[in-house]
Amino acid sequence: MDLLFTADGRNTAVLIDPGPLDQDRARHLRLTHARADLLTGLPSGGSGAKAGPVAGTVRFPAWRILAGEAVLEPRFS
Repeated sequence: MDLLFTADGRNTAVLIDPGPLDQDRARHLRLTHARADLLTGLPSGGSGAKAGPVAGTVRFPAWRILAGEAVLEPRFS
């Protein structure tokens, strides 16, 4: 998990996906989604996040992070 944020009382884990480095693209995507599924339900809390379980996960390709707020904002609103 790269980030954890709380919105509307719900904790969401964010995975930043740099893309496949040296493996098949389809396999990389399957593994990334499987890892995201493992985070749902885990306890969380700490700096800025509400204590409670992870309610969901969001996967972001790294290029979207670099594209800036205009690309990211619609996903979180």
